[in-house]
Amino acid sequence: MIEALHLLPTPVPSEQVHGRIGFYGIPREPNELVVDLGRLVTPDEIILFPARLPTDTPGNDASNGFPPGITVEIADKATFERPIRIARWNEKSAGGGTRLPFLRFPGNGADGHFVRISVSGGRARSTGRGNFFTLGEIVVLEEDVNVALHRPVTTTASIENAPRWQLSNLTDGFLWCLPFAGKSDSPSNGYHSLIETRGEKPPKWVEVDLGKDTRIDELHLVPAHPRDFADTAGFGFPPRFRVSGRSESGVSRVIFDSGETPYPNPGAAAVILPGTRDSLRYLRIEARELWRRTDDYIFALAELRIRSAGENAAAEKAVTASDATTSGIWGLEALTDGFSSRSELLSWTAWLDALSTREERQSQADDLVTLIEEKRQETLRRRIIGATFAAVLIVLGSVIAILAQRRRSALAAEDLKRRIASDLHDELGANLSHLALQSDLARSRIADGDPVGERLASLSDSARNALDNMRDIVWLLDPVTGSWTDLETRLENIAERLLESVNHQVKTEGRPPAGNPPIAWSREIVLFLKESLTNARRHAGATSINVHLIWETAALTLHVGDDGSGFDPSSAESGRGRGLLNFQARARVLGGSCRVESAPGVGTSVILEIPLPRP
Repeated sequence: MIEALHLLPTPVPSEQVHGRIGFYGIPREPNELVVDLGRLVTPDEIILFPARLPTDTPGNDASNGFPPGITVEIADKATFERPIRIARWNEKSAGGGTRLPFLRFPGNGADGHFVRISVSGGRARSTGRGNFFTLGEIVVLEEDVNVALHRPVTTTASIENAPRWQLSNLTDGFLWCLPFAGKSDSPSNGYHSLIETRGEKPPKWVEVDLGKDTRIDELHLVPAHPRDFADTAGFGFPPRFRVSGRSESGVSRVIFDSGETPYPNPGAAAVILPGTRDSLRYLRIEARELWRRTDDYIFALAELRIRSAGENAAAEKAVTASDATTSGIWGLEALTDGFSSRSELLSWTAWLDALSTREERQSQADDLVTLIEEKRQETLRRRIIGATFAAVLIVLGSVIAILAQRRRSALAAEDLKRRIASDLHDELGANLSHLALQSDLARSRIADGDPVGERLASLSDSARNALDNMRDIVWLLDPVTGSWTDLETRLENIAERLLESVNHQVKTEGRPPAGNPPIAWSREIVLFLKESLTNARRHAGATSINVHLIWETAALTLHVGDDGSGFDPSSAESGRGRGLLNFQARARVLGGSCRVESAPGVGTSVILEIPLPRP
């Protein structure tokens, strides 16, 4: 498809040095342009060309003013009492019409004397002052001839700013691109007269013999744009000229006369003139004033085409001239060889068909490129997803491996804790028990009052206390006995053991939760209970101690009360002790609070209120 595009011509932008850009309109209701064709016409097609500036001019609204909606109608009368609609068009996307090279509408067999172009909508001015629209040219083809050429146009609203913007520009034959330019390169520059030193020399002329009387429907004067000279479009085109013809019987007719006012140089754009519809054999272009080259004057023309009954009647026909330069790629025969100075020249229909085909294939190519890009993006997206999935799998595998390693480490730690607990219980526990027993046995053989006996008794008590503490540590280390129920049992056992020689009561209320408490949490509450019981037994002189455990949904209350001597918690002496400070510190670690209620002679109550840790 891309290779096929290279074989098709492209719209060649015209420099439009003639300055006739097109028509500038202000949207109104109704907003219409009406072309008087001068006679009854059955159009083969109607083509609307945009008014496109030769170069992008910043801030120039007219470069994108093609209207967004158009209706084309034809009628017998200018009042359009019974119009026939030929076409209605609306751009498919916002601004789409501004990118079109032209719009083609088939005639559909309708005939009429007048063509009406109705515009709907407009383009917003960049200055923000209302809307506008522009058109470059209205072409009505019948038998490959533009029958709208130089025909009068009326409108409901326009802004006249000659020569750039005026109503007559709509049928002057000047387009935004060079008409008829084909793909093949030209073998010649065209016709070139002899060089003169003065522009007012007697007129130079060139004439084509059509071989017989031929109806003249349309004339194309294609300016020279030589390849072997400085890049000058409109090379040699006369400032004043006349086109005339005569029949075999000698009847002469003037077809066009530029008059005394210098004709604007058309650059590379073809000058398209309406014919006479008379039958003529000889057609002459007379340069009444020569074109100034540098310090000399010439008359040059790339091609003369005469459209008749859908054909170029001048093709390969004999050419004569007042004089001619025949050196290089200039020559008389080049005037009718079918080429401009740069490319082959096509007919209206062939040129429009070629550009339409290119537009269609370019659109297909663009769609194909878009599809390929979408596929590429989809493939890239899939690869990214695949790579991301692979990365996720790698990361997930790494996480699983880390978790597995942590699990193995945790199991190893649990196993180590179990072995440590077992070793403490089997070895250190046995040694402490043996030490206590041997101390008791040795003390039994010593007389009462002997100081050694008192030391042995102290040694036996220390051994038993160490054994009790070791049992608590073994319990904390043992993963098998780590549930909340085990903790409750452990607290009860600690209370029973420490209060064995004192009148006491251990009571629980509520049910412990499911699951296992954190080891650090269990350690703190065990130490809190042991410290509170030790204080009550050793320092308070209590005869009765009560322990109360209250389980709630998300909290635990531990209450230790005694009937001992009591004290004043607010006294300075009490504040200097470590016991109360330890209670408060452990309560903070457990996330709760501790209250100590006491007074001299009435006993002491230690109340610990703590939230249960979340699983």
